[in-house]
Amino acid sequence: MQNKVERYFNAPIQLYKGFVLDCDTCLFNIVRYACFEYTIKNDCTIKDAVNFYGINIGDNTKSNLQRAFEIGKELHENIPINSPMVGINKEVFFKYKSEDKTEFEKICLLAYLSIKSIVQNKSYCKIDNKFLLSRMDGNPSVIDLNKLSPEIKKHSKEYQLVKIKNELIKSWNLKHYSRYTRGFYVSFSMELEDLIYEAEKKRKTYLEKLQKELQKVAVAKALDKLKNTTITRP
Repeated sequence: MQNKVERYFNAPIQLYKGFVLDCDTCLFNIVRYACFEYTIKNDCTIKDAVNFYGINIGDNTKSNLQRAFEIGKELHENIPINSPMVGINKEVFFKYKSEDKTEFEKICLLAYLSIKSIVQNKSYCKIDNKFLLSRMDGNPSVIDLNKLSPEIKKHSKEYQLVKIKNELIKSWNLKHYSRYTRGFYVSFSMELEDLIYEAEKKRKTYLEKLQKELQKVAVAKALDKLKNTTITRP
């Protein structure tokens, strides 16, 4: 039996801004951006793009396809080059497009996609809550928490973030580790044990380096103290 080919709509994280309040508009823009991007990368038509994704845009009439192309092009031209990208699975995309989702479900999807946009092709990385929340709000870089949109800021308390991360661990295959770390380590491809090993290895290296630095400072202070102390001979 042939394996089912998974399709992903790749789009900049900025297109997820306002997702909680109006996910339909966000998804509308994401699929048009992804189709336009496909035409550029493959030097083909918008019809080729929708055939590749196996979707319909207004019954794929010529006028609707042309309009989708124009919207995708406009979005592409107005988003900075090298913006962080993330792909949303086609099946997940249509679940959120066709089904009523709770606010928490939308928040969890945003958190999942945000972490994916940060990890990219790395096996794991270390981030913090501020970075995560910034990405969930559609920002490519870190912003102050007081600048977050109200719908994201309301989920920024520690207990709420723990609830979100636990859901990602349970339902989105996230591996998460935060013991004695500033921030937390995440991975979608490693086993938890391997992620913990990498995190603890980095922490050990940091502690050893810190110990050496503290020792150097202590030696410098001791020598300076000796230099300024009059030593009397017996």
